[in-house]
Amino acid sequence: MNTELKVSFYLKRKQSNRKVTANSNPVYPIVGKIIIGKTLAQFSTKLKVEERLWHVKSGRMAGKSHVVTELNREINKINLSIHTHYREILERTGKVTASQVKNAFQGIATAQKTLIALFEEIMQEFHSRIGWNMNFCSNRQSFNILTKSENSIPRFIPKSIFAEFQSFALFQ
Repeated sequence: MNTELKVSFYLKRKQSNRKVTANSNPVYPIVGKIIIGKTLAQFSTKLKVEERLWHVKSGRMAGKSHVVTELNREINKINLSIHTHYREILERTGKVTASQVKNAFQGIATAQKTLIALFEEIMQEFHSRIGWNMNFCSNRQSFNILTKSENSIPRFIPKSIFAEFQSFALFQ
């Protein structure tokens, strides 16, 4: 299956979407199109532009004014975000459709963890730690008793071996 990603932007030129500004230039919404292999998805960018400023071949606005630069920057951010989501989904699942990328871009989750599932995960982790915490406390107490007794262990053992015993008793 071909998984090449293509993202393009165009104006949605329908009479119902047309708005006329004060200087009688029609303003149209910018629509994005994601094509992956044979799958296609379209989405609204929530951006609007005057028709005279739109460059059809590049899918961007033409010019160097502040408004044009800002809108082109927003289009580039959208494009970058789509490519990032595409790579993440491809790495995670191995195959991607245009609707999956669109949903990820728009924040529509495909697999959500419920609160109960998250609570079960936390409880399993807690259950696996129960024996370890008790073991750590008893090791530390035993070590303290042995080192503070009258016949102290450090007197009879070389320091290197005692240091190894100390690290074992306190961190195992």
